[in-house]
Amino acid sequence: MRAFLWCNGELPSLDTINSLGEITPLFGVDGGTRKAMSCGFSVKEALGDFDSIEDNEFHGKKTLLSNDSASDLTKTILELSKRGYSDFDIIGIDGGSPGHILGIWGSLAESSPELKIRLHHHNAVSYRITPENNEFQIHIEKEQLFSIFALSKCNKISIKGAKWELDNKTLNLSTEGLHNRGNGEIITINGDGIIALIIEK
Repeated sequence: MRAFLWCNGELPSLDTINSLGEITPLFGVDGGTRKAMSCGFSVKEALGDFDSIEDNEFHGKKTLLSNDSASDLTKTILELSKRGYSDFDIIGIDGGSPGHILGIWGSLAESSPELKIRLHHHNAVSYRITPENNEFQIHIEKEQLFSIFALSKCNKISIKGAKWELDNKTLNLSTEGLHNRGNGEIITINGDGIIALIIEK
């Protein structure tokens, strides 16, 4: 099952929202609940530790996730995955403090590898690639910029169909995968760790 999550970052652009089609079911990640409602969206449920939303701001279903050892986003993904959701589109993730931004990528690294997760930015879409969805394939236009980052150590990562290819390369979190380019065809990515593929719009 697919779920949409709205986080407490900057409001996504209208183009970003429209690119997602019908945003339902929509879950608010703590203060993201307020921001989704401010844009006219109906929130099915709010989840989090509720340090960013007041009791009187949302009168729908709320689920308190009080574990302080993980972010509200990580806890929300875990809670919904227990209910059978396995495919997540996440918006409201841009902006905020450096810790908040890095925490988004931390959620990708620590969430269960069998889950499909996409982040929708103002000017890019990020796809999480794991050993569970290996041989990841996607069409990238000719000269379109994309980057890959290892969110966990990858002993063997391969990219085929791009301007600069990799063949069983060892990759840690670094800038080595920054700004590759598409060839106007399907690219294929294989790896034995958690990878973020960021495709610029």
